[in-house]
Amino acid sequence: MQNDLKKRTVLAALIVAAIIVVYAKIFVWSMALFENRDVTFPQALQVVVESLTTSGYGGFSPWESDFLNYFVLIMNLTGVLLVFIAFPVFFLPFLKGALEKSPPTKVIKRNHVIICTYSSHAEVLIKELVSRNQDYVIVESREETAIALLRSGMEVMLGDPERESTLEAAGLTQAKTVVLNSTTDKNISIVFSIRNSHKTIKIIAVLEDEEKEKYYKMAGVDTTISPRQLIGKSLAAQVPAISIKNSVEIDSTVELIEIDIEDGSELSNQSIGEAHLLEKYHLNIIGAWQNGEFRSPVPIDLILKPKIRLLVAGDREELDRLNKKAEATIRHFTRKMVLIVGYGLSGKAAFEALKTKSIEVKVIDIQEKKGVHVVGDIRKTETLLEAGVSEASAMIITIQDDTMALFATLLARNMNSKMHIIVRANNIGNVKKLYHAGADYVQSLATVSARMLASNIFEDETSLAAEKRINLLQLSAGRLSGTTLAKSNVRAETGCTILAVIRKGEKISTLDPKTFRFQDQDEVIIAGTDESIRQFEEMYIY
Repeated sequence: MQNDLKKRTVLAALIVAAIIVVYAKIFVWSMALFENRDVTFPQALQVVVESLTTSGYGGFSPWESDFLNYFVLIMNLTGVLLVFIAFPVFFLPFLKGALEKSPPTKVIKRNHVIICTYSSHAEVLIKELVSRNQDYVIVESREETAIALLRSGMEVMLGDPERESTLEAAGLTQAKTVVLNSTTDKNISIVFSIRNSHKTIKIIAVLEDEEKEKYYKMAGVDTTISPRQLIGKSLAAQVPAISIKNSVEIDSTVELIEIDIEDGSELSNQSIGEAHLLEKYHLNIIGAWQNGEFRSPVPIDLILKPKIRLLVAGDREELDRLNKKAEATIRHFTRKMVLIVGYGLSGKAAFEALKTKSIEVKVIDIQEKKGVHVVGDIRKTETLLEAGVSEASAMIITIQDDTMALFATLLARNMNSKMHIIVRANNIGNVKKLYHAGADYVQSLATVSARMLASNIFEDETSLAAEKRINLLQLSAGRLSGTTLAKSNVRAETGCTILAVIRKGEKISTLDPKTFRFQDQDEVIIAGTDESIRQFEEMYIY
């Protein structure tokens, strides 16, 4: 930015100097020709400067010739014009730069997370860190990006993370973890710089390509995460009527699973209260996804509309019973066909998850490569027709460009209104747009990455799954001792759901809200969002 300002300053000075010299020569020539008066070049310079600054004309005025009068008027207007141009182009940026706070090149922190460098993954991770009161600093080599991050209120310092001096300035020896979030070549270079100064600090790297993992391990990275592969498997799990287990086991009998409410099912268009879910099935409803938004806790009057997804904990047999009620009463068991759009890391992972099922899978990609069945632009009708979009039961879109994904979603929804459309969003800001375009389920790559990173940074906490915004933790019952679930009303007060109690090493998962009483030394297994868990800790532990 400073270099750009210097260039503009020099250019502006040269233009003004050129105008003054040209005008001075014209003045000398015109005075001799039209006024019959000899003027030296220094005298002409004085007149031009006085005209441009509108400060006076000395003893040379008035002029008898029209040419000189018009010329002086032109010089006046030029001066005014230069002021209007100079202010926004030069003075305003200069003043703005002088008043703006510059990003630091050194920070003093302890037990913090160093993030090299900024990206959409880092943006969501920072929200996770802030929600846990975890200090951090972003090391950013691009000055304009660092300034923008500083303006937005983020902790950032300017410097090249490949340099040992920069890492030392970021407080490497006092840091908790380093997160690598750049290209493979740059990440490996940063690892060597880190290990030269600090042999034991934990390093976590985000992989763009799972095949490069071995190089990271050889360089000295402790943990690698591959969000693109994970999100591909996760998207495959959203395909309806395909048995892909997607649950987290709490013990041998209790599980945490997602249940889709299908159109035409017994539960469809009833509220949770009207369906008597809690009384009939003895389950805990942790939360619900609706139009891309996660709600937790779930109100009893929530209408179970089609495509709502419930996150439920309970006995495995009870969950099976509920799942059957959520299925459509009339289901056509025909051979399904799923279209996968984009055959990158996510697309390949989705294909691997689906290829063993009793369905047909077709892959569409813009480039011809091994494993691709249809080559073409997904935004064109003929590409979808060739792939058989009208016969498809589901489409998984995993392409790099969110704008292209929006067009593809719109077109696919127009050509097959009943198809289940599942989309990967590369930018978290495009999630709602994709839902508006007609997607049934959208998952953000940045969110998946951030959840995976958070799970590895906070080793004392167990994340339910990277793609969910719910944590599963075992904590002390604290001030719950002596009370019952009904009396404490934990769910309403904090938003957390108590799934089980550990007492003297034994797990108790059947909890009667009115009669079960917490005791000293009890520990609870709770499920909830970051915010609700923090609320629980503040109310009952700290």
